[in-house]
Amino acid sequence: MTTLEDKLTRYKAPSSNTEQDKQERAERMVRKAVEGWSGFDGISIRFLPKGSYKNNTNVRTDSDVDIAVIHKGFHYFNDDALRPADKIARHPITSKHYDGAEFRAELEKAMRAAYGSDCDTSGSTAIEIAENGGRVKADVVPSFEHRKYHYDTMGRIQYFEGTTTRRTNGEWVINYPEQQHANGVAKNNRTGMRYKQMVRILKRVENDLVAVGEIEALPSYFMECLVYCTPDGHFNHGGLTPLTDDITHIIRHIWNQTKPGASAEDWHEPNDIKPLFGPGQKWSMEDAHELTLKTWQNLGLDS
Repeated sequence: MTTLEDKLTRYKAPSSNTEQDKQERAERMVRKAVEGWSGFDGISIRFLPKGSYKNNTNVRTDSDVDIAVIHKGFHYFNDDALRPADKIARHPITSKHYDGAEFRAELEKAMRAAYGSDCDTSGSTAIEIAENGGRVKADVVPSFEHRKYHYDTMGRIQYFEGTTTRRTNGEWVINYPEQQHANGVAKNNRTGMRYKQMVRILKRVENDLVAVGEIEALPSYFMECLVYCTPDGHFNHGGLTPLTDDITHIIRHIWNQTKPGASAEDWHEPNDIKPLFGPGQKWSMEDAHELTLKTWQNLGLDS
């Protein structure tokens, strides 16, 4: 085994058993705090683990938990794609509901009551619960159900079901974590379990590049997106190929396709719904292009 192959073997590893125990404990504690909060009496709540934790793309020593706390009493929707005659009727919301910012405020109360000074509510999106000896850091995201309406190929009205979160600045963020999870599992199976290994490797290299000042930090989800957009044929091509071969093919593909005018302009997130590049995203094609160049150099890959 080469030195590089040995390094990639270490980098592909998921969270350790100890870290996984702490992740699960953090999730249980969040659930308990919400379920025990009297302010949510009569409110239907759903818990949805998401992000790297749910998708098993956490890397060792970087294993926080993301969990959406979803108000199920009603849903928001977007019907902009529908013709005027097909617009969805807007029914008034009744009963105790905690609309918009009210739900976040009540969730903050529940988290502060449970965690005290370990609860940080200063973030724009998530309520952060600090790590301690028994749990990893938890990002608790107050969320609502969301439906995005569209026409299918037969002209019938359908909708994508996701979640939406109101940031403290009033901006709404829509995500599709369940589609992301299902598509990631399918791609991992199609690639002989190499997809998630490659995601972890790229995340570890990005961490290394940030640590030495080569690039600015990027959201870890971005690395998952880039690897997801790489065709299956670049993974495990020809059987149980070395990790070095896979990462070489993947990094070369991403670099080539993130040049101006290349195919990455049409890529989508792993949910296959949201465009990967464009307005509202925290990254750009240029970020992807630089990341892959620096990764190639950092790993010393062959041309």
